[in-house]
Amino acid sequence: MKREGSKNVIKPLIMLSVIAASILTASLSTEAGEEIPRISIKELKNMMDQEAEVIIIDVQPKAVYDKGHIKGAVSIPWKSQLLLEDVWSIPGGVPVVIYCACGPGESDSADIGRQLMKMGYSDVMVLQHPAIEGWKDSGYPVEK
Repeated sequence: MKREGSKNVIKPLIMLSVIAASILTASLSTEAGEEIPRISIKELKNMMDQEAEVIIIDVQPKAVYDKGHIKGAVSIPWKSQLLLEDVWSIPGGVPVVIYCACGPGESDSADIGRQLMKMGYSDVMVLQHPAIEGWKDSGYPVEK
């Protein structure tokens, strides 16, 4: 009798575990796969030329940022979990453009973009590859 009761309990537990794992996997893949809008180098340059309000974030390591970054960009090096103290100075309601030098897919920038969106920032874009390298190659303003 005891064995039969154990089977009756185990089956629902297994089913609940499978359902919970499926829900978790679906929510994680949606978050990880959330597409952040891209902006071209030329579009960003036009925004800057028109003196549009925009916050530009360089997510490269601080030592790389210090060697040369897009004029006016702030340094917020990539990390797996942003904290409020990392972004306290970034106002809401202003377009945010994030860039890195990590190649096609802009993985570090996109990750920071998703994190910012979870923190409530709504107008977040990633500078398309070749990002900072393309910016420099175009002769656009950089500062150290």
